[in-house]
Amino acid sequence: MALAAQATEGELYRPVLDDNPAHPSGWPVRVIVSSQTEARHNRGLWAPTHLISIRAPATRLLSMIELPPERHLELFFGDAIDPEAPDAARAEAMEATFAFVDGLPNDAHLLVHCLRGIGRSTALTLGILARYITPEAAAAALHALRPEAKPNRHVVGLCDTALGLKGKLARQALRFPTKVWKG
Repeated sequence: MALAAQATEGELYRPVLDDNPAHPSGWPVRVIVSSQTEARHNRGLWAPTHLISIRAPATRLLSMIELPPERHLELFFGDAIDPEAPDAARAEAMEATFAFVDGLPNDAHLLVHCLRGIGRSTALTLGILARYITPEAAAAALHALRPEAKPNRHVVGLCDTALGLKGKLARQALRFPTKVWKG
């Protein structure tokens, strides 16, 4: 699997991979990571075919993108880094995410968002990327997608465990935030 070329002018969902035989339909990882506000304001322009919304329990989405339930995965957990916190992410959320991503068609345009688009959504996207490329390449790709990323360490740890990466993904997450990515 080769990494796709740089985005051309106007291309919103630049594929991360040229080909992806590891995905059931070959989805080349076309993804945007954003805040809830960015997602709401750009919904017409971005026009995602699939959406993953992460929000804290007992909060609601305002004027979000309208998609049928089978195209919108809603996850409920806070930005807690303590795994014992009542609103901390659980392994089931990672399993649900990976099952949702496995069902994406080849031409899917996925938008992943949380409230600020910095912690939970970037951590989950890092896990999604690491399913198909090395943790090092996944971290570099995430930085290209969302340079201000500061992946939630607990969510990354859950992804790391689910993917059997033995701490490799968690080590890459420690490199964030950074203005310039050094390979």
